[in-house]
Amino acid sequence: MTNSRSSITISNTYSGPNPIKVAIVLEFLHLDYSVKMWDFGDDPKTGVKGAFFLAINENGRVPALEDPNTGVISWESGACINYLRRQYDSDGKKLGPRSKDGGVPGLQDVVDYEKWEYFLLTTLGPMTGQTNWYR
Repeated sequence: MTNSRSSITISNTYSGPNPIKVAIVLEFLHLDYSVKMWDFGDDPKTGVKGAFFLAINENGRVPALEDPNTGVISWESGACINYLRRQYDSDGKKLGPRSKDGGVPGLQDVVDYEKWEYFLLTTLGPMTGQTNWYR
């Protein structure tokens, strides 16, 4: 079967630690994607603080995700991951959330899933990054 979807684009810098989280989800969902590398600077055409990138993400940070299949642009790793989960795994069979018995997830299942997701994105990930940065 031929996949008729267009390739999703992730924006990254050479030192950006967060886009890998989005790439892992794209790999897990078997979605085609490309990585657009940006410079960490304010060059108007190549920098994350330049006009071209600021049109994608006004915060001037990576990751940013562009999905030509839906026209959606997202940024921040958690927002990108949640978008991909809702759009390409709406039944939760690949990423979740799932119920403990394999049925339809209940409210507590969804909340438990989100607790661990946000823990990873807001606590574990940043603390690991700081540990590596300050070594």
